[in-house]
Amino acid sequence: MKKARQIKQVRSQPVTVKGVPLLDMFFPDEHITPVHLSIYQLICGLAVFLAVFFVYLKTLYPTIGLLDSGDMVSSAYTLGIPHPPGYPLYCLLGKLWISILPLGNIAFRMNIFSSMAASIACMMVYFIVLKITPLSRKGIIVCFPAIVAALMLAFASTFWKQAVIAEKYTLNAAFATILIFILLKWQEVASRKQKGLSPSSRVSTLPLGTQTGMSVLLLFALCLGLSFTHHLQSIFLVPAGIYLVLAVNMRMTPRINYLTYLKMALLFGLPLLLYLYLPIRASVNPLTNWGDPDTIEKLINHITAKQYGYYFTSSPIKLAQHLWTHLTGFFPPQFTWWLLWLGIAGFFSLLKTSRRTTIFLGLIVATDIVHSIRYDILNIDDYYIPSFAIFAIWMGVAVGYICNWTGKFHRHLPLILTCISLSLPVIPFYSHYHQQDKSKHYFAYDSAVNTLNVFKDKAIMFCASDDIGFPMWYLLFVEKMKPETIIIDKAFLQYAWYTELLKQRYPEEFAFSVSQAGYATTLDEYTLNFIRANIERHAIYLEYQQPLETEFSLVPAGVFCQIIPKITPEEMKKILSEMDINFNLRRVRDTSIYKDWRTAVIFKNYGAAYSQLGSFCGNTGLYAQAEKWFQKAIEMNPDSADNYMGLGMVLEHMGRGEEAKRMYQKGKGN
Repeated sequence: MKKARQIKQVRSQPVTVKGVPLLDMFFPDEHITPVHLSIYQLICGLAVFLAVFFVYLKTLYPTIGLLDSGDMVSSAYTLGIPHPPGYPLYCLLGKLWISILPLGNIAFRMNIFSSMAASIACMMVYFIVLKITPLSRKGIIVCFPAIVAALMLAFASTFWKQAVIAEKYTLNAAFATILIFILLKWQEVASRKQKGLSPSSRVSTLPLGTQTGMSVLLLFALCLGLSFTHHLQSIFLVPAGIYLVLAVNMRMTPRINYLTYLKMALLFGLPLLLYLYLPIRASVNPLTNWGDPDTIEKLINHITAKQYGYYFTSSPIKLAQHLWTHLTGFFPPQFTWWLLWLGIAGFFSLLKTSRRTTIFLGLIVATDIVHSIRYDILNIDDYYIPSFAIFAIWMGVAVGYICNWTGKFHRHLPLILTCISLSLPVIPFYSHYHQQDKSKHYFAYDSAVNTLNVFKDKAIMFCASDDIGFPMWYLLFVEKMKPETIIIDKAFLQYAWYTELLKQRYPEEFAFSVSQAGYATTLDEYTLNFIRANIERHAIYLEYQQPLETEFSLVPAGVFCQIIPKITPEEMKKILSEMDINFNLRRVRDTSIYKDWRTAVIFKNYGAAYSQLGSFCGNTGLYAQAEKWFQKAIEMNPDSADNYMGLGMVLEHMGRGEEAKRMYQKGKGN
């Protein structure tokens, strides 16, 4: 019996690591020093917002850009439904913002909206650093580490890229930083200790709601629910939020009661009613009606982004590859390799002063990484913006820790180092300004205008690229340029909701009988039946790379081609001889403007369009015209060997052998 009692006593001993109980290691009982923001600190926070906002306005897109901006702006303006998960809050706020801001074009207004959300996120990073980095000194110097953190995020390359275009990620970042600040504020309120009392004997004389910070928790639940109606990326904060609530709650006296949890659940669920926007708007068939979520099944599929399921991977090899490439390829370029160490140092500095807060922030980053390495899309770096914000916070913490530590050696040293630290954000600012300055980027807008100018009235275009289709949506649905033009997204023809939507919207054009379309990027049976049924009453346009059945002929039409009934070579020659196409791409040759890979694709498309026109003319014996078009193709895309080879063949037919040889040599050199 005595032996059994001894065994029982041994088993009841807590698990320890280096003498520290495991529970205390991950759920420590910490004294959180309340940080009351002074008027000077609040003014500094407003100054951070205004300074960052000014930089973003200076580098803002003047009109519509690439990425999803055409989809988001068109949906906000028409109160439509953008791509999954539908973004009801963004559409409603965007419509309100467009209505109250009479400044510039609609796209420009929504670009400003993104800049404002990004500036709020930077300001909240400033306040977060003030909360978790109490300095031993007083005065304006305490604001400097927080200012450094805010500017580090502001000038991070991916964040800056999203801050100057109408996209959804900066509003999500604003929500994320606000939610982090609210939870840290609740931790501060709920962790207050009375002087002279041990944690075990702590009994508060404050009212229950005040002591537990119930009102702050309820605010968090409401804001979290609201953030979910914008982007489900907010789920990255949920595991970390649960951890912090549990870690603080187990040290509280009294603890949070079940009624508070019920109120939190209700306040979280209340904003989710905004998702009713989707079926309500789908019922009236708006101009942008992605997923047509007018039934429960389609609504759930749209909110959960079911159609994007094939982008996710579970392969261990791919996950490991993504983990390495994302960590090494995304984080260093945000803040430059010169400053990467600062964020790592800040993590360990915060770990020494507040393990609970460090675990809380680290869980957000870990959740972000675990999700994002599974998602195989081109712009996956945008999904790491919450992690970039936390990394910037750690950088501010590092600056504050260094200032506190150096005070041991000389009383003026912290002031000197803190002032010097204000110059650190100049490094990412200087490194990224040229790349992120979009103030002269008209390429997406001009490209869409060029395409519509070539099209005939009541045209139908088959499109397979968002970078072509979304700017076209903006021109058609917002600026009402040739609004009778019909855009058919070939990638969507695999979905029953899309074909049914087209039949409802254009009953005459889709009156032909055909089996359900299958996914294809070429002219499949569905497309061919559509063309046969409509070619006599509509001008129909396709992208060049799509092959063509022999029953039709192709006529060059900018970056597209028009499909017409079969014609003779003589008729084609007559059409080509009368053709004169001039594309307007503002500042296309301005070397001071940074052109990313998406913009480079636009230029290549125009080069291919000129080259295709040159080939058509060369094949029909119009060598003078062919030479002109190939020369334009080379101007637009000088790295393409095909352009030089095509021009060489034309010159050879014209009897200019020496010039042809030079073109062949240039083509082989490329």
